[in-house]
Amino acid sequence: MTSHSIARRAAFVAVLGALRRRKWPAVLTVALVGTGMAYNLFWVPVVRHMPLWALPGDIWGTYRSAHYIAWGALGSVYSGSTGLITFPGILLLLAPVAALTGHLGMTEAFPYPVPHPTAWFVLGPYEMVLGCTVLFACDALAQRLAVPAGRRILLSVAETVVLWPVLVFWGHPEDAVGVALAVYAMVFAFDDRWTGAGWLFGAAVVTQPLVLLVLPVLLARSGWRRAAPLLARSFVPSALLLTTPVLAQFHATTYSLVNQPNFPLIDHVTPWTALAPRLGGHGRSLMVAAGPGRIVAVLGACALGWWARRWRYRPEALVWAAAVAMALRCFTESVMDDYYVWPALALALVAVAPARRWRIGVCVVASIAVTVCAENHLAPWWSWWFVVTGGLVVSLLAPLLGRTSRVADVVPIPVSAAGEASVHERSAALAGAMQ
Repeated sequence: MTSHSIARRAAFVAVLGALRRRKWPAVLTVALVGTGMAYNLFWVPVVRHMPLWALPGDIWGTYRSAHYIAWGALGSVYSGSTGLITFPGILLLLAPVAALTGHLGMTEAFPYPVPHPTAWFVLGPYEMVLGCTVLFACDALAQRLAVPAGRRILLSVAETVVLWPVLVFWGHPEDAVGVALAVYAMVFAFDDRWTGAGWLFGAAVVTQPLVLLVLPVLLARSGWRRAAPLLARSFVPSALLLTTPVLAQFHATTYSLVNQPNFPLIDHVTPWTALAPRLGGHGRSLMVAAGPGRIVAVLGACALGWWARRWRYRPEALVWAAAVAMALRCFTESVMDDYYVWPALALALVAVAPARRWRIGVCVVASIAVTVCAENHLAPWWSWWFVVTGGLVVSLLAPLLGRTSRVADVVPIPVSAAGEASVHERSAALAGAMQ
């Protein structure tokens, strides 16, 4: 047997072993792709009797920007009227598929709507599989928190339910991939693998910068000595990838990334909409800047990270703090989209997984209820905002309900003779503390 055959066999065995360890996320990925594509292709023709496919509208602008990558025009990704307002990391993942469907002459729903864009047969399953990586990440984090296998199955099912609209209704795989990479960075951080944690978090930021809200929590875990390398690795990928668009199309790039335009009369008005700078338009096309208001969420996350220093050796408390950090966006946004609640719900479900069963039930029910309510428009506008944010608060409080000690209490972790607590000792201490 040649060395190449041995290497291929070893790689196959490694992949097979990984799938066995993450069997339920893999099964649920297949289920999400199957049900998602069935909904996209058959819901409107069968239920509403209209010759249309129910496709997510948001992804087509992002997909057109991915074409610019495939064409070698990275500097133009923000200047093509595609509405891209996130960092361009997701475009690197979509570019090969964009090149393929473009080469095959498949139709797309951009810049004008198309009833049956054939590119969806390739793009749809691909973006859903990309988004489902977060199911594997959350299962890995739950395993790191010593969550039993049975509870991890329930966790994976609940995560799939709250993730489904993000990918099927809205088409935002960048949110799911960004959170997945950030979660894996947390797993690495809990194992004190800081080089890998930094690069993973850097990949998360360049995919979806909203994960920066979690960075102060990671810094609370790292301590001052590791803070500088962690920060450098977290920002280097974004700096490298954004240099070309900034130099080539400075105005278009900074306008998209700084202002973050959104449409309050198409999406959801919040109590802070009136404070957001207006960018133009009128009626349903009215645009306001969501970017400046997000500074408040960043400042709140920094304060939370400072407070979380006392939980440095409490992995489950740090996961809960990360969920709260993600939720700060929902409480401070000038305009809310339905899928904005998902990252906080995803981390809240992981944070509650080691807790008692009734608390898990409260969090699961509240998370699903928030997901369903978020997909509807309630009148007046404030009823939707209070229902969604109130349900989000319940999901975040579920891990704390009925605790006999405050979340700030530190779990004692055995320390080895070398002066460092081992990974297995920390896991054992955590499992005992959660009983």
